[in-house]
Amino acid sequence: MARRIIVVTVALALVATSVFAAKPRIAVLEFGHKALNSRWWGSGGAAQDMFITELVKSGKFTVIDRERLDALMREKNLSLGGDIDPSTAVKAGKLLGVEYFLFGNVTEFGEQENKAKVGWGFGVDVSKKKFVAALDCRMVNTTTGEIVWAESGSKEESNVKVFVLGTGGGVDDERMFDKVLRPVVVELAGKIKGLDLATSGGPVPASEVKSGKIAKVEGNTVWINLGSANGINVGDTFAVYELGEAIKDPDSGELLGQDEKKIGRIRVTAVKGPKYSECTIVDGSRLSTGNIVK
Repeated sequence: MARRIIVVTVALALVATSVFAAKPRIAVLEFGHKALNSRWWGSGGAAQDMFITELVKSGKFTVIDRERLDALMREKNLSLGGDIDPSTAVKAGKLLGVEYFLFGNVTEFGEQENKAKVGWGFGVDVSKKKFVAALDCRMVNTTTGEIVWAESGSKEESNVKVFVLGTGGGVDDERMFDKVLRPVVVELAGKIKGLDLATSGGPVPASEVKSGKIAKVEGNTVWINLGSANGINVGDTFAVYELGEAIKDPDSGELLGQDEKKIGRIRVTAVKGPKYSECTIVDGSRLSTGNIVK
């Protein structure tokens, strides 16, 4: 008896571990560049790499590697980045197998320089630069097309360079840009880490979905009138019911409902659209158009 309890306890622990180990799958797209008068056009790719690093470090998400993402997009003939509309996000999410896209734009990325000469004929120049970076970010749920999070952030730093008779200097520009861009990404990534994407932004559990109906049956394949708008995911299973005799109020004759008889089960194999999914029959042989699924 004790051995059986131990086995059951271990099994339950493994199931619990499996459930809680599931992580939202996120793809970070290359950020668009909308900063005016900036010569640093690589900032969008730099922001993408920094976000990937920070989200992976958090341990809360499964983040698609940048090279892997690029290869998948080439394979699926997709071009994504900067701005992405909800319908495109839903389609691309299904093709790439991700639940969320993180994307946005570099809205400010540049420097302002003030120069001054000091001293009497000694050729002393003082150059002061102010570096600034600003990002707009959004995250879209690829199941519903809903933007579940949006935020912006900015950072600026100053750098002073002193040149005496043409020599001297300060911190180089590339390092200064890293000093302003990275803190913005770290701040925004920290806010993403605090999101409960598995519940607030994730798909609705199948148990909470309203019942639907079978729209078509062909061999072992069934199509139902539920889809991404209902939170349906590949792998969800539904019981299939056949409507039986109508039940009426004996006094008023009002229809109270209909008897339901379970006749089988189906599993979702592909979510085709907002109200349309393809399923395979797990068990049952009398499934037909109009049967209830829930």
